Amino acid sequence: MLRRLAPALGLFAILVAACSGGATNSAAPVASAAAPVASAAAPSAAASAAAPSTAGGPACAVSTATPTVAAAMQNTAFSPSKIQAKVGDVIGFTNKDSIQHTATLDDGSCTTDIVAGGATAALSFTAAGSYPFHCKIHPNMTGTIEVSG
Repeated sequence: MLRRLAPALGLFAILVAACSGGATNSAAPVASAAAPVASAAAPSAAASAAAPSTAGGPACAVSTATPTVAAAMQNTAFSPSKIQAKVGDVIGFTNKDSIQHTATLDDGSCTTDIVAGGATAALSFTAAGSYPFHCKIHPNMTGTIEVSG
């Protein structure tokens, strides 16, 4: 039985090693249902939103623009847990932990890629509202983004 599983385990190990390596902004699905690691490089202010939300969801998008509102992922928590922003602001989530995190709206309509320790990923909103969010990897990490007009 172990001989039959060896090729599959070897492939799994290669996939895990490849996914835990360098930074990428690709949105391709990964076998673990996690997105690739976000780049720690400073994003260009000229870049615009890259992944709009699904129809009917909040007006949220992943952004590569320079963040205007800072939030931290630290000690397996978001800080602050209640983020205040204005329509058009770019909320930068900086991972200060050594483990990976995401910032994902509770309705699933918008999420960052996986954010490695030391890296930053950003979301922007084009509509006012209250947006509860969590980390897909650590569901106990929760918060709310309050966007005003």
